[in-house]
Amino acid sequence: MSTLRERNRIRARNDITAAALVLFAEQGYDATTVEQIARAARLSSATVFRHFPSKEDILFGDEDDSARTMVEYVAARSDSSVDVAALEEPITKFAAELQDERTQTLTRLVMTTRSLEARSLRTRLRWEREIARQLATEEGAATPTLRHTLVASIAVSCLSAALRYWDRFDPSSSLTDLVELAFQQRVSSDRSR
Repeated sequence: MSTLRERNRIRARNDITAAALVLFAEQGYDATTVEQIARAARLSSATVFRHFPSKEDILFGDEDDSARTMVEYVAARSDSSVDVAALEEPITKFAAELQDERTQTLTRLVMTTRSLEARSLRTRLRWEREIARQLATEEGAATPTLRHTLVASIAVSCLSAALRYWDRFDPSSSLTDLVELAFQQRVSSDRSR
């Protein structure tokens, strides 16, 4: 059971994120200030900074949770082999959790804002690193090998490609369908060599 303080913290974070996404969509990420976000969320700038150390963190505030969730899905996959095909199931499950309007808006913003590219890449590299560590652990290796790193990188690339093209299709298109298509395209590319 959560405390009143925890519920207030969650509500404030949600209010800040919602206000920020509206402002970012209306006037762009770079043109939006923390002060404007605070005003729209009916909070002080100090409160915004207490919850999010930077404006970027508003968009990437769930970075730790997303990495943890992805690794949990990888660890629980039905095919425990260490190859790209075995990661389609957990990566698709992870994508299923992202299929809401808020995430689609956030993804569109991150994928089209140059000043967010470095942070987006850092998140992607973290996913790759965490998956590679999980694969190494499963095989009893102290650190990931090139194979673990490559498998993780290709799997995360399938997700990244799907995210990048998600908003270019019919708005009702399924992110999971795009992830599955990316994994199929990878297999087709492998066979054409």
